[in-house]
Amino acid sequence: MILSLLLFAAGADPAAPRPGPIKTFGDWAVACDNVHACEMTSLIPTQEMVDGTDSGGYFSIARAAGPDSGFVVEISSNGHHDEETAIRIDGKAIASGTITKDSLSLTGARATAIVAALANGKRLSLTNAAGTEFAHASLAGSSAALRFIDADQGRAGGVTAAVAKGGKPANAVPAALPLPRVRSLPASGKAAAITPTLLKQMVDLSGCDTEDSQVSDPIKGDALAEGKTLVLMPCGSGAYNFSTVAVIVSGGKPGLARFDFQPGGVEAMGTSTLINAAWDAKTARLQSYAKQRGIGDCGASEDYAWDGSMFRLVEARRMDECQGSSNWLAVWRATPVRP
Repeated sequence: MILSLLLFAAGADPAAPRPGPIKTFGDWAVACDNVHACEMTSLIPTQEMVDGTDSGGYFSIARAAGPDSGFVVEISSNGHHDEETAIRIDGKAIASGTITKDSLSLTGARATAIVAALANGKRLSLTNAAGTEFAHASLAGSSAALRFIDADQGRAGGVTAAVAKGGKPANAVPAALPLPRVRSLPASGKAAAITPTLLKQMVDLSGCDTEDSQVSDPIKGDALAEGKTLVLMPCGSGAYNFSTVAVIVSGGKPGLARFDFQPGGVEAMGTSTLINAAWDAKTARLQSYAKQRGIGDCGASEDYAWDGSMFRLVEARRMDECQGSSNWLAVWRATPVRP
């Protein structure tokens, strides 16, 4: 903590974020973040997408790094369910629990039993007390996704592996890494007034034509800290995505906001563009949320903290496959630290 704050005070520049990998195996997507916390989620099979079959929900399995971490199984159903349910693999009941508001989280022995049965299974399903199925998922690729997690967390060939088991003891698994820490200033002060002159300067700077962007409300700014103001300049829209360019006003002069990781996860060739941007003054977070489809089952999102000179990435999530899971997987996390 003290060392971290000293580095901030000295102006040390944290290493640029390097998000973890994301892969697709069969009907499952899997990702691990920068500290090797991993999660996999079920996808609707391609043929079911073509046929319009309703899977009734999706299933996710998470595991943190470190020798002692276990599994967390998250179940999300679509049908307003509040009832006792059985989790079945190939028709056999493996565990049970009570779904509340379409959500159920399982840990400990129940989660371990479900994961152990996945590798050789073909179909995961949920049934109610009457035995009626209301959600299902294909298990094609689930074993490969578990192997991916085993490898990323250094479990392969050991007793803690989910699939790639071996004789290595639990203490051979690398310890969990701490999250990187980024400076985060709380929002304070008063936002600068957007005068016609300042607005024209921001339009010229950002390249965004507010008239073409069909802006109906006056453009306003949000106070950041130390007398600086964030202005999200509208810069075009589509059916479900709205583009903005972040401008920082300091001393009455505008400048393009800087990011340690470009929104959308790509290197900027020009101006950094946020999608469906939102600023939360209470948490001092700036979010970009780019959907590839209107229903939001694929895309990329980034959350940033303001450190006084640029926006620092504190969380990045991705879902590359547009196949029914709204659980975008975390590929980067950091801890925001108030000075």
